[in-house]
Amino acid sequence: MILVLRAKEGRCPEGALCVRIAEAIPVGPVHVPDGDYLVVMSSLIPKFVDVSSISRRFRRVICVGPETARAVGECIVPRRYDSRGVAEMLRALAPGRAVVLRSAKGNDILKRLVDSVVEVPVYDLAPDPIGLERAREVVEAAEAVVLSSGFVAEIAHRAGLLAGKMLVAIGPATSEVLARAGLRHYTSPTSTVEAAVEYAKSLLRPKP
Repeated sequence: MILVLRAKEGRCPEGALCVRIAEAIPVGPVHVPDGDYLVVMSSLIPKFVDVSSISRRFRRVICVGPETARAVGECIVPRRYDSRGVAEMLRALAPGRAVVLRSAKGNDILKRLVDSVVEVPVYDLAPDPIGLERAREVVEAAEAVVLSSGFVAEIAHRAGLLAGKMLVAIGPATSEVLARAGLRHYTSPTSTVEAAVEYAKSLLRPKP
């Protein structure tokens, strides 16, 4: 069994068990400044702000990953589903100010890579005690554990869920968190839960 630890509900890939161990909490009134490009980093964002209304003030809307695109509607999706992919897309577009809607627990990779970026925290993340208890009940049976974000990796590590397991990070940012913790792991070539689960399956298959 492949255990996916994540911060949101949703469809779980075939052959995996998904457990939410963090929950999203709104940060309060959100002020979104004007700009040229609106970047939506997560499919959770539309639950807390009216993206369709806000997007009318921008030239283009960029969604990070197909799941976020489904939640938002009309937008363009970078080839890479992470901050580096957004940076590549912004460099390819006409110069302009990018306003990034994200989690308060997000990393600063995009601000380091691109000038004229304004980040707006829309929600925060907190450990989900019920989910963590559920994860403790099932982790022993897991052949591999997929970590869906850096914050999820942090709280799973603190809860003692990762020791002795094959670990798969969903992307580079999550990989950095696991590396700082000294945990050996693999990184999915594509930053989606579905791709990470398929990658974990490929690692578990007997080699010829």
